[in-house]
Amino acid sequence: MNSSTETLESSATPGSSKTPKILLAVVTVIAVAALAAAVFFGYGWGTALLSQKPTADTRDAALTGAQQAAVNLNTVDAANIDQSFDNMKSSITGDLMLNDLEQTRSGITDQVRQSGAKSDAEVLHGSLTELSTDENTATALVVIATTTTWPDRVERSKLTMRMAMEEVDGVWKTNKVDPIGSRISLDNPNTNPVIPTEPGGPTDPNAVEPSTEPTPAPQPNTGGN
Repeated sequence: MNSSTETLESSATPGSSKTPKILLAVVTVIAVAALAAAVFFGYGWGTALLSQKPTADTRDAALTGAQQAAVNLNTVDAANIDQSFDNMKSSITGDLMLNDLEQTRSGITDQVRQSGAKSDAEVLHGSLTELSTDENTATALVVIATTTTWPDRVERSKLTMRMAMEEVDGVWKTNKVDPIGSRISLDNPNTNPVIPTEPGGPTDPNAVEPSTEPTPAPQPNTGGN
């Protein structure tokens, strides 16, 4: 009995040792394959992330520059007018805008400086509609709210602007600003803005011209009752 038992045990030992070896080999292959896949796909994901990061950084920088330009161009303090113009100048580029700004600065009178007026702006919303990383240009839409304080009153309004941006020496500046629509009063949003016109100036194209023909006289009633 003992000899036969030993024979069975000795004959079963080689077969039983093959199964763990096979399982170990399979697990090893799976682990290596998983590691290779992780390295490959991880590299691909990392490469895509790194390649998109410069574009994302450029987009953020362009939008930040547009929002800052919108604030600077709509923030004015009559008591410190020169600093206000310096802030505006730091956010614009191009001969047209720079020349217009200098002409406006030279036209500031002492009466304006002593008016006590002050305008502050804040960004309500901003987004990029175009971006060229090759040319370092962008187009942004920025919505701002302005609070203009006079000695006797305060006015709040909202304005939407389309801003053409370009990068100049690492700083995003605007070279063109187009207001979209008119300013909307935030104090009374239901009131349409009224733009006064000078005498002899252009009139509203939708206005109805008064009739120059005489009104016909009423005809006598010829019907009998």
